[in-house]
Amino acid sequence: MLQAVTHSLTAVIVLVIVAGVGWVTARKGWYDEKGRTLVSKLVNCAIPFFLFYSVTSKFTHDQLMELLNMAFLPFLVVALNFLISVVLVKLKVVREDIHGAFIACFTSSTVLFVGVPVTIAMFGETGLPYLLVYFFANVIFIWTIGLYNIRLDGVRRHGKPQPKIISVQSLKLFTSPPLLGFLVGMACILFSINVPRVITLSTHIIGQLATPLALIFIGMTVHKVGFSKLLHMPREVWLILLSCYVIRPCLMIVLMLPFDVEPLMRQVFIVSTILPVSSMMAVLSRHYGADEEFASEAVGMSTIALVFAAPVWFTLVGFL
Repeated sequence: MLQAVTHSLTAVIVLVIVAGVGWVTARKGWYDEKGRTLVSKLVNCAIPFFLFYSVTSKFTHDQLMELLNMAFLPFLVVALNFLISVVLVKLKVVREDIHGAFIACFTSSTVLFVGVPVTIAMFGETGLPYLLVYFFANVIFIWTIGLYNIRLDGVRRHGKPQPKIISVQSLKLFTSPPLLGFLVGMACILFSINVPRVITLSTHIIGQLATPLALIFIGMTVHKVGFSKLLHMPREVWLILLSCYVIRPCLMIVLMLPFDVEPLMRQVFIVSTILPVSSMMAVLSRHYGADEEFASEAVGMSTIALVFAAPVWFTLVGFL
């Protein structure tokens, strides 16, 4: 018991220290908007290499087949979470002008920017392939149902053209660099393709940029939003925080009960659900005419709330 608590607290402290560097340097005025964008782009550049290396170097064919047998669980959690958001909208507890943005924020997660450093801190790189299954479920939701609902807000607010759930935009998800890095790595394992050492070393070195830069970016985001805003959040943002740090992990725990899930897979699956709202929600809201301010607030507040929720959940996960 003491070992589990110590391990969890160590993981939290590491995350806080590295993210704290981002917070302190942002407070000192090191970054303007171009600087924030550069850090974000560097993370996005490094992540595909990081995912490819993580899958090909940390997973065997047998482990991959075992993972695929349980891959439906993250998809089921995402689907049920989406249905809960629709029920809340139908119950009229959400303002009419943000229905779409609320549904998208309620269900989406920042799996790569936050999930990767969190998983490494808790379980090392061996836990990453399990996280990537939730990433797959999450990214499919964002670029289909999530995008569709955000575009519906644009229709309601500005009279934009009626969107389609499956569009050219949503199909582009299959060519996104992070997903390609993940899928190519999976293919190498499935078909027993021997990756040349020069590729392994190169992807490892480039991929090592992802975790520290992602945490620094989180610290920058927390500084930009500010802790004081936690005291003045609208009801809809509180509901989104409830989704991020109560509903999703509880759904995952309950759904895994009937199955004999390998311990590391079980723990990573739970941690995968304890993540803030995807930053893409603010970007897509701005582009398609939804309420960008609300989406940005949901992203920022859920990121700040992680600081308080993580120690509790990380400790609990050690006993599950």
